[in-house]
Amino acid sequence: MYYLFVLGKIIVLGLPRAISYQIAKVFALGQFYFSKKDREAVFSNLKFIVAQKDKRKKIAKKVFINFAYYLTDFFRYSKLNSKVIKKYVTFEGLEYVDRLGKKGQGAVLLTAHLGNYELGGAIMSLLGYPLSVVALPHLDLRTNNFFNKQRKRVGIEVIPTGLAVKKSISALKKGQFLALLGDRDFSHSGKIEKVFSEDVCIPRGPAFFANKTGAAVVPVFCVRENKYYYRLIFEKELDYDRGSKDAEEEIISKYVAVLEKYLKKYPDQWYLFQRYWQ
Repeated sequence: MYYLFVLGKIIVLGLPRAISYQIAKVFALGQFYFSKKDREAVFSNLKFIVAQKDKRKKIAKKVFINFAYYLTDFFRYSKLNSKVIKKYVTFEGLEYVDRLGKKGQGAVLLTAHLGNYELGGAIMSLLGYPLSVVALPHLDLRTNNFFNKQRKRVGIEVIPTGLAVKKSISALKKGQFLALLGDRDFSHSGKIEKVFSEDVCIPRGPAFFANKTGAAVVPVFCVRENKYYYRLIFEKELDYDRGSKDAEEEIISKYVAVLEKYLKKYPDQWYLFQRYWQ
């Protein structure tokens, strides 16, 4: 995979974005038709969100295509600047993080594998918001370094999972923003919560870091609109009883309600190629 990522980056940097998208779409459709495992996982996940069976197949195909577009834009970070952001990105609710920033308060920015979560972080960092992310490492060290180099290119501080607790708490206490994915638990120590009425294991990390430091929790999603454009949406911060024994459960429960809303609205931009509901 490492060499495919390197080749993909070379191609998209040498071509206009529109042509890069066309090439990415071809690869995405190939993956959709030839990877039965990925396709069936996406079908399985969508059946909890989309009721109509015929509609699910169309949406599933879009999931693969949108993910290919997501990677294309990730590879193009060296071309990302304030001019590009102004042209292709609109904002909603940015005042919520601005208000926190003016107070010098840190915040947990809680997102999901939806839209272009990587690009959302890149945009915030390039606009001057001090941002750290906890990134799950890739098994291949070269691939891991490739992805982290792209993140650092746009000013994002990458926190390795081995130092996540110490460095995440430190970043929040310094008044920085900490971006975390909250829809899938990789530690097998999360909280069982109902998502669309079915049990799912939701990670505790974001809620733990917020409650430990008293930081605000702001759900944020960078969603694709009209193929080439994005909307970076900040929800109101989640209200929770800071320091209480039930604070973490409260944060998780309220985040799940927001997550369901966005999954329902943007099912074709949810990039999980493993079965979510077991």
